[in-house]
Amino acid sequence: MLQKNLWKRIILIFTCLGLVAGGTLGYLYLDQKTGIRNPKDWQAYSSTDRRFDVQFPTDPKAISEQMDIANKKIDYHELRCEDKEAIYAVSYIDFPGHWKWLGTKKLLTKSFEMVLKNEENIEEVLQQELTTTQQGHSALVYRLKQDGKEIHGKFVIAGNTLYRASVTYPLAAVEKTQPEAFLDSFQIKS
Repeated sequence: MLQKNLWKRIILIFTCLGLVAGGTLGYLYLDQKTGIRNPKDWQAYSSTDRRFDVQFPTDPKAISEQMDIANKKIDYHELRCEDKEAIYAVSYIDFPGHWKWLGTKKLLTKSFEMVLKNEENIEEVLQQELTTTQQGHSALVYRLKQDGKEIHGKFVIAGNTLYRASVTYPLAAVEKTQPEAFLDSFQIKS
């Protein structure tokens, strides 16, 4: 009888240890409230054309299409993934060389204005700042409030390519989504 109780206690102890270990691992990998992955567990990704590196929470889906911009057909490329309520995306276009005469600040500002024009239900521009990336490229960092969500992103110009990296997330999940971690992981290859 004593040996039977001992085995029950051992089984109970190992069951409790298993639950605690599983819960701890689950908590470290996924945020319990939002289910969003911790940036330490994100996947490194290099674009197929070797233009940039970035870390996504999950495998991104590729989208390519032609856009009509200023009466020109421009190839538009986007990589995007969703992680619960957050959307992570990197897109880029190669603009005609003669657009360069506008200057990088004007191109960045006009690109941002196009986003404001084409996005629906923009409630407020929280940030719009011209800056330079760690790699020395001209950039425009922005934050928008839209339908109870925030869009945090940046436009970057490198050569004749305009990049946009952005994260869209619920306002309540800003700390869990960590948009800066995604935006900082975006690096253009020279």
